[in-house]
Amino acid sequence: MGYIEIKDLTYYYPKDKGNDNHNNTPALKDVQLTLNKGDILLVLGKSGSGKSTLAKAIVGSVPHFYGGSIKGSITVGGKNLEELQHFERAEEVTMVFQDPEKQLMMNKVHREIAFGLENIGSEEKTIKRRVWEAMEFTNILHLAHRDINTLSGGEKQKVAITSALSYLPKCIILDEPLSQLDPLAAEEIVSLIKKINEELGITIIIIEQRINPWFQTADKIALMDQGSLKLFETKEEFSFACSEDNINFLPDYVRIFKLAENKFIPKNFKEARNFIEKFYNETDLLNIKTPRESQWEISKNKEDGHKELIVNVHKVKSFYGENEAIKNISLKINKGDFISIMGANGAGKSTFLKTLIGLQPYTGNIKVFEKEVKKTSVKEIARHIGYVSQNPNDYISKDTVFEELKFTMDNFQCFDEEYLDRVLNDLDILPLKYKNPRDLSGGEKQRVAIASILVNTPRILILDEPTRGIDIHLKHRLGEMLKALQKSGVTIIVVTHDVEFSSLYSDKLMLMFNGEVICEGDVSEVISDGIYYTTCANKLFRNKNKSIYTINQGVNALKNLGGSHEEA
Repeated sequence: MGYIEIKDLTYYYPKDKGNDNHNNTPALKDVQLTLNKGDILLVLGKSGSGKSTLAKAIVGSVPHFYGGSIKGSITVGGKNLEELQHFERAEEVTMVFQDPEKQLMMNKVHREIAFGLENIGSEEKTIKRRVWEAMEFTNILHLAHRDINTLSGGEKQKVAITSALSYLPKCIILDEPLSQLDPLAAEEIVSLIKKINEELGITIIIIEQRINPWFQTADKIALMDQGSLKLFETKEEFSFACSEDNINFLPDYVRIFKLAENKFIPKNFKEARNFIEKFYNETDLLNIKTPRESQWEISKNKEDGHKELIVNVHKVKSFYGENEAIKNISLKINKGDFISIMGANGAGKSTFLKTLIGLQPYTGNIKVFEKEVKKTSVKEIARHIGYVSQNPNDYISKDTVFEELKFTMDNFQCFDEEYLDRVLNDLDILPLKYKNPRDLSGGEKQRVAIASILVNTPRILILDEPTRGIDIHLKHRLGEMLKALQKSGVTIIVVTHDVEFSSLYSDKLMLMFNGEVICEGDVSEVISDGIYYTTCANKLFRNKNKSIYTINQGVNALKNLGGSHEEA
């Protein structure tokens, strides 16, 4: 018998108002799962496939908090979950949510970590020791007396994990812990979780869309689809058995070999790179044509050389108190540009976006459509610039998705239900039209927020972390939608940590560090010369051909060379 045993688990969310047929489809369907003590399980699946619902069922918030109907059984540590008291559940299993801010309640870091222990009635001496020892274990002692609202996204995620660790639970579930982190913060979280597992023997369940950082850490893989779960006992089993429909759930270095129909399947990134460097001639790889996979690249190259300047940023600075968040930025953006802005958490990316739409005070000069932003009202700016912030909950105020989008259209006297449905369909959320957006998954909420802005047909679309919480299929769907908008003349500005998405769909990349723009240029130029901000494909092939930087370019290189060696 495993540490966690799930048998015949089926769950239905409660009915939505005005949609009596909603709960005819189960969120979880006949789930079977056995997990041994000390395992690391990576749960993969499309957005809305039931991953987060499964996590909520294991911690008991489904159905006790969310309602609905459930059947089947969940056993944790040999005890039926239904028979455990609240404090007993906390000792067995705890969860770190997709958005760490949702579970941060106190003003100071050390108080936040103590808060949960106090709620389950731990003794004072136990609380004091657990709080400080947990902080030392996760290397955040220096944050102990910091205000929560002054922390970066990565620091908040570490505080949430430390708070969960302080219980000393037998199992920790993490729901998309890397979704809003820069690459360095993501690496730190992966290393921390691995340390918790190896040194303390705590069972780990990770729900994630960012596969590359977690794949080597996981012991087992679970793939979810429409509420059903299939368990793979090893990563190798998953790599070999992964069907064409699910190939996008493989890490990039494996996916390149599978798509190229190569008989060799690497066990890790280093093995993949060594294989390429051993068997492929450098001269041949340099001669490989490496077109970007997006069809929009072809149409872009046919445009004439005339560009209309629509955003002109000149020597802009912005401050939070005495802290200089933006330092002397100058930038020109033309009509129809698609530019991605990347950089570490706290680099000033989101602050820069807010200055463009008049939400952040600044010195210097910003002109949008030849009008100075300082002298233009926010409402007038909103008529032409659509802005989607990092937090999709900022856009949720109505009881249905339809009402949410209609609210935007009514504000600008442009209601058109046919166009509204088209936007929902393009983002693959038309079936959610009459659902309460608060009941949606993180990825679904993200798409609702984007849709609520797109229905206003902005001339400039600004997106802050638009791929957060959405699977790779939806990323491509969103990317192609953005390219279609770009072709129609819409200017796209994206802040993201998703290097693969940027390399595929953007025309230009801009890197920000410490409030400054330190690099700006065409995608191929920035990616191929990157040390940290580059793609998995580029790292694989750069010693042979640095111009290869997307999945399809790598696949094309392997296919054209006929690589089918069985041994590295």
